[in-house]
This record gives sequence, structure tokens and C-alpha cells, in this order.
Amino acid sequence: MNCFVRLNYYLCTDQAFETTLMIQNMAITITPIGKTSPTNPGLQMLYYPKVIKTGETDLDEISEKIAYESSLTQADCYAVIISLVHMVSQELDAGKIVRLGHLGCFQISVKGTGSTTPDEVSPKNVQSASIIFRPGKKFKEMLRNLKFVRK
Repeated sequence: MNCFVRLNYYLCTDQAFETTLMIQNMAITITPIGKTSPTNPGLQMLYYPKVIKTGETDLDEISEKIAYESSLTQADCYAVIISLVHMVSQELDAGKIVRLGHLGCFQISVKGTGSTTPDEVSPKNVQSASIIFRPGKKFKEMLRNLKFVRK
């Protein structure tokens, strides 16, 4: 069987079997999960939707798929992705917001302890740092168009 990945769909052909699977319209599977209130355990348990993951994709798979859809080799794609991570890290370390077009933007955020006056705020107040990711237009559109099914 020959399978080709192109523009949001797989096209698989075989002499005895022919099908087209639309990835864009696939549904996210959810399941209910019960939670009680941590501040008031006596309250009734409420149930919330939880996404069931269907697997993982790693850097090798992503670079292979990008290579297939471009004129670059898998090694070239892998190198570009690794370099992108390195450069984004450097720019964030310099205190910059990194905007990557349709991908989105990254910036550093901190959590810390409060002080009574602005002059008392120092690096000692910082308890932890994290990276905030804000998705770009294509990711936001994908999120708006998600379909869900219950397990």
C-alpha cells in the first residue's frame, strides 16, 4: 500500500483498497473525569471532560513529514527545527518576546512573592519562571474548528 501525506489529508492507495482520510475533520475523543473541590471536599463531585491522547509525534516524524512536503532533506528540516529552538531560547533569555508568525509567540513570565513597596522588589522575589505560548492564527482557527466525541 502506498500512502502520501499532502495538505491536511492522507491518500492511501492499493490495487484492492482505495480510501481518503480527512485529518482536518477527525474528532478529539473525551472522557468524563470526576473532581471534588479542594477547598470544600464535602461538595458534590463534578465531572469534567478530559482529552484522551491518541499518541505522540516526535522531532524525527515532524522533520520527515516536512521533508516530504518540501524540497529539503529530513536532515535539513531537523537542523532547522533544532536551530529554531536554540534561537528562540537565546532570544527569550535576552528578555525578548519571540513572534513566529502563524506559529505564535513566546515570552517569559515569572511568579513571585509580593513586596510592600516597589523599591523592595528584587530578583529574590522571583520564585519561578515559565514560558507563555500564544498560538498564531492557524492554531486558533484549528482550535475553533475542533470536533469532539465521547468515549
